[in-house]
Amino acid sequence: MKQSYTLIKTELLEHKIIVRLPVFLALFAMFVVVMILTNINNFSFNIQTNGFDGWQPPITTSSFAGMVGSVSFFVAGIVSLLSFFTYSARALAKERKEGSLAFWHSMPVSDSKAIAIKLLVALVVIPLFSSLLLLLIDVTVWIVAMWVMPTDMLAENALSLVAIGLHWGQFIATIAAMSLALLPVACIIFCTSQLTDHPLLVLFVAITLVKLISSMLFNSMAVGAWLNKVSNLAFNILTSEHPWQTLANVGTITLLGLLILSIGIFKASVHLRSGD
Repeated sequence: MKQSYTLIKTELLEHKIIVRLPVFLALFAMFVVVMILTNINNFSFNIQTNGFDGWQPPITTSSFAGMVGSVSFFVAGIVSLLSFFTYSARALAKERKEGSLAFWHSMPVSDSKAIAIKLLVALVVIPLFSSLLLLLIDVTVWIVAMWVMPTDMLAENALSLVAIGLHWGQFIATIAAMSLALLPVACIIFCTSQLTDHPLLVLFVAITLVKLISSMLFNSMAVGAWLNKVSNLAFNILTSEHPWQTLANVGTITLLGLLILSIGIFKASVHLRSGD
């Protein structure tokens, strides 16, 4: 357990974007709060449940603060996705580029455990940092609302500590489903990043070519539609009111196939990292 903790800590130190992006946004949120509180007499706090000038966020309902809660939920989810792809593309490639792989091979850490720790960071640690970002935004909104809103409006717009807890729990449930959807994606990126310096670009080109070739060979968009459904699954879960149902709608056979694919590509990544 201590070794795993040390490895996770090392990943966070080597890939500072995981912490810096949420912290930067958190500081920005705090700055906004200070600006609002210092201009409290000129500020009108109004939560709209029907959108801003007709615009609707991807998430249509929220257990906290209506529209504001939906936007903060979506922002935290996007931060999690951006951090995931940034980290996944560099996690193994950084070792190869910097020549530190030989050092890690001299340590009492197996290749399978090293990659498993990186998966843990990508699928668990990064979402947890994003959830803390959401928590800070929610607390910020609640503090501002306590200053500028009467009690009846606080209750009407679900602005309370209990609502914050429910909102955070809703986000945790959503990112848990997203992490399951991103498991095969992470494994593929890890494997590809050991073969090329631009794994995300290679994957994008590969998916595009598969769609094009399958459409020409079979005169059907079925393969392309399936790839879109699988590759966009995490984002669809984020923007869904029922994330676990969205995950389940992919189908048991597809999910089982993706799990088997993940295991196979994970083993391929271990093989590539070991240099055998």
